[in-house]
Amino acid sequence: MLADRPCRCVIAFAPVLAAPRPALVVTIGIALLAVTPASASDTADQKGMRLAVDYLLGAQRPSGLFAYDFDFLEGKPKESENIVRQAAGAYVLAEYYVHARDEHVRGAIEAALTALDAQSLPIGKSPLRSLLDRIGLLSLPIGRSKLRVALERLDFLYRPGTDAKVVSADRRYANAWAGATPIALLAELQYHRASSDGRFAGQRAAWLKGLRALHVPNRGFRAFPYSLEGSPYVDGQGWLALAFYASAFSLDESLAALLTELDGNLMTRYGREFSFQFYHWGTMAAALRWKRTSDERFVQFIRAQAQVALDQPAWTRARFENTCAPLEGLATAAAVLRGRDDAEIALRRRIHARIDAEMTKNRALQIQPDQTRLQLADGAYRSLPRLRDFSGAFLAGLFEPYTRIDLTGHCLSVMVKLAGEHQRSSQR
Repeated sequence: MLADRPCRCVIAFAPVLAAPRPALVVTIGIALLAVTPASASDTADQKGMRLAVDYLLGAQRPSGLFAYDFDFLEGKPKESENIVRQAAGAYVLAEYYVHARDEHVRGAIEAALTALDAQSLPIGKSPLRSLLDRIGLLSLPIGRSKLRVALERLDFLYRPGTDAKVVSADRRYANAWAGATPIALLAELQYHRASSDGRFAGQRAAWLKGLRALHVPNRGFRAFPYSLEGSPYVDGQGWLALAFYASAFSLDESLAALLTELDGNLMTRYGREFSFQFYHWGTMAAALRWKRTSDERFVQFIRAQAQVALDQPAWTRARFENTCAPLEGLATAAAVLRGRDDAEIALRRRIHARIDAEMTKNRALQIQPDQTRLQLADGAYRSLPRLRDFSGAFLAGLFEPYTRIDLTGHCLSVMVKLAGEHQRSSQR
């Protein structure tokens, strides 16, 4: 899942709901749990992408952001909204736009980028904030929250006149979760790649500067503007955004140095301490860096991360859950390793076997047109007419009748990657 708050632990697939309902199974899930042939899965993904895109377009609010989540048993949204996942709605539509050049999504991406810009805040540091960072006062385990709130009320932490910006959930620094800024930047970069439209160049520059302001030298990125604490999510998202920027535009000397530092630092750290929170973002970043530089270190990192990811026990624990997020990393790894020497064959086979097994399950989690009921484990079913309003959305799991924007976004992203690789393979 996308970033919420800083986490010192390394976790895998945390359940979406605190209390899953083990009695419920998606009707179509049982029928689709058999292995799907590659050609059939490609056809299914073309349909699935279209359904997911139509759902996201229909879920966009007049504000430009998206309807966030829905619990079908309770008949209402369940969670507080996360601005990082909102930004990801624009990001995955832009990724699809690059792949399909489908002009139907262009207006939605533009509206989302405009909304994210409207919720952005200046991030220039005041002299006091720079001093506090140097002495580490805002990272102390005791008293930092009260100090931060007091200083924020007095506008002592940030300068409003800067042209660097971070995206905030409610235009307050306390809720400017750092992952939203690189994801918004990624959305704009992909939109620009597909459209060559320069109207959001100002937002791109501001978010790039904001991301640089969130960088902590020799560590990664801070999870919140007011803290030096990091997050595997934000480290991966920030690295990917800068790698994507480097693939599209030339870098000045300082930005090139920052990216080089991140390359070495993040590959060393997460090569030592694997994290599923970082995995898919980091693999996508490394793939872009390899494509840009032809440096074999990035392929070695992608290979090693895939091997560790495949061996994680989390796959067994998540056998009924939506697992599209880590599959973004495995799909990227499979594309990078294709065409390498014979030593990669066994690893590629393992990657494809895992993708096939997981996507068979994940495809079964997509709500189908006119679906109005969920099958019960004892053979009965429950009628839920609201399901038809969410056609194309992906559920959290076979036993979790709940949907959230990032669940659909991650699955759309995987299908786009698999479809792109299928196209490239058929052209060879």
